[in-house]
Amino acid sequence: MRAVYTPNNRPQESFSSLVRTALQRLPNVADTKVAVRTLGVVGVRQRHTGWENEAEPMMLAIGAGAPGESFGTFGADVVATHDDDAPEPPPENRAFKLADAFVLLDEDELLICADGAMRGYSSVARYLRALFDQANLSPNTQTFELEPASNQEKRRTLEQEGVREMKLKGTLYAATQELDDQEPQGMTNAWRRFRKVVQGVFAEDVEDDLQRAILAGHWGDFNVTTTISPSGGTRAEPVVLSTLDEAALDVIDEIPDDSEVVIKTRQGNEIRSGDVILTKDVRLGRKEDQNDLDHLEVWDELQTFRSELRQRGAWQR
Repeated sequence: MRAVYTPNNRPQESFSSLVRTALQRLPNVADTKVAVRTLGVVGVRQRHTGWENEAEPMMLAIGAGAPGESFGTFGADVVATHDDDAPEPPPENRAFKLADAFVLLDEDELLICADGAMRGYSSVARYLRALFDQANLSPNTQTFELEPASNQEKRRTLEQEGVREMKLKGTLYAATQELDDQEPQGMTNAWRRFRKVVQGVFAEDVEDDLQRAILAGHWGDFNVTTTISPSGGTRAEPVVLSTLDEAALDVIDEIPDDSEVVIKTRQGNEIRSGDVILTKDVRLGRKEDQNDLDHLEVWDELQTFRSELRQRGAWQR
């Protein structure tokens, strides 16, 4: 990802320097706590030991806590730099952890590994804006957007060959997230709203409140697939084909939360959402007594991927 400002709002410091300044003003886990209505309480759980060294990339572990979840806990009221969690029922002043996001920041470049409900990168951007506000940074520092760095070869293939069909795959889980004013417009937003409508139809058929609550905990078990293709194929009206092409580029850049996009070009090539955005699949273990990822292991993977991107010339710095 790349943090981007408009020319009139761009701060003098790099994005990683702004985050570092915010955390210096907010020294403890409890200080970084921000209420995000779609995720509950969000805060910086862990900072890499070298986080204050401006010569090195900064790495953070961000946690989101909410009632009713049990795959880990987040000490949102910890008065210390780190939240040293333990595999036991949460004592007072801890929240059940709904999500994690592990972030590597280097100048204006970011790598993000998300787990749980904090999918994609929009949740991380929303939290960092709130963090800047909490640290009393100037308002213009909050006007950034996180834009995905693209695989230009795959993008050119998509642009040159056009779209034969676009398939969207996802679950009803992400539709439980509230749709606020910061959500993107276009095809990504329409896809989530469609699933929200489907979720509502299913919930209407369950009259018992207890059963409805149980159903709400299993929205991730419902898979939804939608295929969009023009009638007439490649012989469809030019305006129909160009509209589908533009929609595909819109979706492929956003990486819809909890979704997969599969596009077949008019020359038969297949492009998936992870092909255009620079991503990497990694296999991560979880702690034996907790359903938590090990932040040190994730940070190692982020550093490895950053080195690979630099070798490929895809890392700006």
